[in-house]
Amino acid sequence: MVKIISIIIFTWCFVFPSVLRASLFPSIDINSPNLTVEKAAKQCEKSLMHAPDQLEAWCEKAYSLGDWEALYYIGVHTGDGSRYLEEINSRIANNEYSALKKLAWIYRSGHFVKKDLKESARLYELYLLHDNEMNFQTVSAHFELSTIYQKLGMWNKVISHTDYVINYANRTDWEHRAQYIQKQAKASLAENESLNKN
Repeated sequence: MVKIISIIIFTWCFVFPSVLRASLFPSIDINSPNLTVEKAAKQCEKSLMHAPDQLEAWCEKAYSLGDWEALYYIGVHTGDGSRYLEEINSRIANNEYSALKKLAWIYRSGHFVKKDLKESARLYELYLLHDNEMNFQTVSAHFELSTIYQKLGMWNKVISHTDYVINYANRTDWEHRAQYIQKQAKASLAENESLNKN
């Protein structure tokens, strides 16, 4: 009985991970003439977790097919995001304003650059100046700004950006979080005003 259980456990430990890996990272011919940018990009993204030894090959392939964001995964993998930053700056110079949002996120997170919330806020605000649509990306930028300004203690700006999220978010979780952040901001603002009167 113990032998049977040991064999089952042994098999489970060594067979199951390889089956799982194969299902999460399917075998696709990187040189196939039918390879699409979407498939290459997905393989690039998945390789970060499931096949790091293949990451650079897949991400370079995705980049060569037109997915410039594949450079992000190369940067994460190698620890050098300079190519990704160069690509973003090049796209910003060519008036591709969605790249501003990517750069703002990088400064907020501290990936590849020193974390700088004020620079991140400036870039998100610049992005919103060029974004004339009301869509998920716009709401997302307002939400990010509300959390940045919360960390910076800029309560009026927090209230302004959370108002936008509350009014236009199609996601209840964002709406609830924005309401909570706004409530905290209003309380902090009232407390500051009270202290200034004394």
